[in-house]
Amino acid sequence: MFWGEVLIYIKKQLLLVVIVINLLFIIQSMMFQAIAGDNNWAYDIIESKETNEFFYIQKSNRFVNINKQVVAVALGGGGARALVNVGILKALEEENIPVDLVVGSSMGAIIAVLYGSGMPIEDLEQLVTTDILPSMFDLNFPFIRSVIDTRGVNFFMEKVSPSKRLEDFPILTALLSYDLANGVKYVHTRGRISSEVQGSYSIPLFFPIVSYNGLFLMDPGILELTPTQTAKILGADLVISTTAFDELPYNTYDLPIRAWTRFINLQKEKNSQAIIDRFSDITINCDVGDYSFMDYHLAKDFIALGYKEAKKQIPDIKHILEKKKIPLDEQQKKIYVNQDLNLTKTFSDIKYQRLQYDFTRIKPLVYFGKEHSIFKQDLFREESAILQYGMIFQRGSMDLRLLTRGKNFDYLETQFKFIGLTPSLDLIGRLHFEEKETRLRSGYGLDLKYYNLYYTISFGWAEINKNNYLHNGGTFDLNWGKINLKGEGDLYTPSSGQQEVSDCQYVYSQFVNIGLGKNFALQPKLVVSNTDKNDLFSHPIVYRGLEQELAAQKNLVQTSLELDYKYRFPYSLEFFQCIQLKDVSWYQFVDTYYHIEASYAVGSGVACDLNLLGIKPFSFGGYVVYDLGDTSWRGSLSLDLSF
Repeated sequence: MFWGEVLIYIKKQLLLVVIVINLLFIIQSMMFQAIAGDNNWAYDIIESKETNEFFYIQKSNRFVNINKQVVAVALGGGGARALVNVGILKALEEENIPVDLVVGSSMGAIIAVLYGSGMPIEDLEQLVTTDILPSMFDLNFPFIRSVIDTRGVNFFMEKVSPSKRLEDFPILTALLSYDLANGVKYVHTRGRISSEVQGSYSIPLFFPIVSYNGLFLMDPGILELTPTQTAKILGADLVISTTAFDELPYNTYDLPIRAWTRFINLQKEKNSQAIIDRFSDITINCDVGDYSFMDYHLAKDFIALGYKEAKKQIPDIKHILEKKKIPLDEQQKKIYVNQDLNLTKTFSDIKYQRLQYDFTRIKPLVYFGKEHSIFKQDLFREESAILQYGMIFQRGSMDLRLLTRGKNFDYLETQFKFIGLTPSLDLIGRLHFEEKETRLRSGYGLDLKYYNLYYTISFGWAEINKNNYLHNGGTFDLNWGKINLKGEGDLYTPSSGQQEVSDCQYVYSQFVNIGLGKNFALQPKLVVSNTDKNDLFSHPIVYRGLEQELAAQKNLVQTSLELDYKYRFPYSLEFFQCIQLKDVSWYQFVDTYYHIEASYAVGSGVACDLNLLGIKPFSFGGYVVYDLGDTSWRGSLSLDLSF
């Protein structure tokens, strides 16, 4: 007993040492983190003759001595609504309208970077309709500089762009920011994408301000949401402007946040419209006032709207081009020939969290409502009312994750991943330590994992509670039209000399989503396992009846058949200008489990899909269930918070 207590004490002290070391690592990374490291400090100061405004423009030889008339497209911002710009560019390209210069502001800067870098419009459309861009934003830690950490999305944009630096783009590209130190507009024309694009969409509080060499750069939207004047300053002979102005879905503005947001919107539209009226040759207005800046899930609708509005303006654009004696560009599409973006590989790396960041990425982890564990499967997660928290540390091929819960440090899980042994193979180490009712439970393992876009395969070994196992596992994710099939399996085989092979333990989970029309879906679930609740790799419980403890026993088959109706709001609802309600689901289900004899439960529930700033999804809901075996009712609230 004495030595057991000593061992527990030693392990707790070691755990504290690990936590302290990682905190020091965080502090050091925060102290030496550089936001913009490209040293593009040389700039020209130009005064606009029309408005007497000063512009700081980065020096770039490409904007000097242009020997042709320049057609510029000034891409306006507006959050998710600004995705109309993709449809506009698509329509201009189809009609062979020359685009010699793209200038972007706010979200328009992101589109300008991707398009100007040489990304084919088809790939750009695919990229913005996959929800990948918003998913790359992280919550910041701590929340001193901003709520959102944007380095991940900036790195991703640079990674998928054919050209990595603005001065190397096949299309002249400029980004507009506003410098708080000097009170002037700042124009980016050179440097790495990951360093330069940030200032154009930095909104104080939400996104970090970019600072270097005495400049403090932020989103210029309130002064010039559509950078039409900037395009003229850069030498454009013809400017095509785009707009995606927003309106608030309110009639009264007595609440502080509504009043403040309304004031900002009025000033933003007033300033931008005055600039457009003065400097734009033609304007493509997109009526997106009823939509939210957080509606990234409506990307296809925004693109279609922008395409439609641009097509209406094509005759007028061609008339102006003819009047200015600017020919159509029949060769424009040749810019994109032989650009091997390999977006499929990049999408796969994001799906399996295999991106190799060139900076130290520190991301806090917060889970509530569903249990997370590195030894358990991910397809189905059990309900849990315990808050779990931890950190992710990533740089290059190194990925370290720590996860704990409570305040006594009696639970710790860590995972170390070495990414890229080969383009499709990683080395993964896992460790679990838990003190539970004066009893220690521990486990560790080492796996090689192979990745394919549609499946993964793992093989390795593990020691769990002093028992040695060979581990084999895999996942698959397949789609056939409206049918999506996912599965996950794990097999733990005892090493020779310890137990019989017949004592191997397994967990298999499967989920099918069958689309039935526009709003309905049928969702069968299956879990087959011979593990019990005390195993680190125990099966998930999908049975929602009263006998959930019995559903945790060995040699078990669980099934669930769910009919889901999802109502999508025509315009998403907003709360506090940062929480978004996109849709509500109402579902009916029949659950069964079989252990010696079958048990059944039927129920009904509702769930709401919510978003923080349109980029961090979570869900809330509840259900009631009638257990046919126990002839009793059970109700439960459900929450899935995962940041």
